[in-house]
Amino acid sequence: MKLEKELKTNEDNSRVKIFSFNEAYVPPQYSPVKKGEYHFLSFGKDNLYPAFILNLYNNSGSSLHKAIINKKSRLSTGFGIKPVIDEGLKRWVKENKVEQLLKYIGKDFELYNGFCIEVVWSNDSTTCKLNYIPLHSVRIGLKEKEDDEDYFWYSANWELIKKEEYKPEYIKKYNPEDKTGRQLLYYIEPNPAYEHLYPIPNYSTALNWVMLDYEISVFHLNQIKQSYTPSMLINFSTGIPTPDEMNDTWREFERNFKGSQNSGKVFLTYSEGKEQAPEILPINLNDSDERFTLLAEHIITQITQSHEIPQQLISFVPGKGYRDW
Repeated sequence: MKLEKELKTNEDNSRVKIFSFNEAYVPPQYSPVKKGEYHFLSFGKDNLYPAFILNLYNNSGSSLHKAIINKKSRLSTGFGIKPVIDEGLKRWVKENKVEQLLKYIGKDFELYNGFCIEVVWSNDSTTCKLNYIPLHSVRIGLKEKEDDEDYFWYSANWELIKKEEYKPEYIKKYNPEDKTGRQLLYYIEPNPAYEHLYPIPNYSTALNWVMLDYEISVFHLNQIKQSYTPSMLINFSTGIPTPDEMNDTWREFERNFKGSQNSGKVFLTYSEGKEQAPEILPINLNDSDERFTLLAEHIITQITQSHEIPQQLISFVPGKGYRDW
């Protein structure tokens, strides 16, 4: 969340504070970074843009978005490779776990619009070993001189590169004419606006909808788990108790009435006349829940369109045909 504070002076010289909250998706920014011996191009303003994309897939995003990523990656690599006849090649495919490698890079391609493969040549340059390298762990190295070789930096965790176990490792760019050492095949889908930079996901224009889908699910969950808390105000007109008495009353009230498991219970109250009866006041939520429900169809449309895939390929919806989406 981004917080911007602005101070303005009125005619009476009073100062007014204006706060602006922005939680919408912000496209990544790229800038050169030099930390000691490491000179690289940042992947996003904080160098953690791919971690943001990965978190939307794993934790804080849309279930529809994740289902589409999984479905597309299975459709592209789920059947593996054609049977290999040559025994030597069959042995190489097995040793390098090529079918598993394809599944990994297929998932990365759908997540980031690119992928990485490490190529390690044998000492005699006659054969090579292939390893999967997660794209989110790679940064583009910046050359000091024009004739320097192209290269990358690899770290399993770019937030903790000061720790020895996450110290970035140098890997030169893959060159089919150079059959020596350790190299990195770094592929990104062409994008005119970001040529020679990092990949941009195909679904980037729908990231606000991906985040919105998750936030709506959190809203509904809180409505159920916290039940009464956001929807009513209870006032006891029997005087102001001590702090300890208020805490005891709150704990008892929470234990008996909070959460979905306590739904449907009935309040029984006793008082000395109407004047001392507890007052229960509903809080108007401005139909927030209904507005969020109405957004559901827009979310489905925006996310599926950004992925260029019909929603029916992800889940069957009774009563809706292809033209209904």
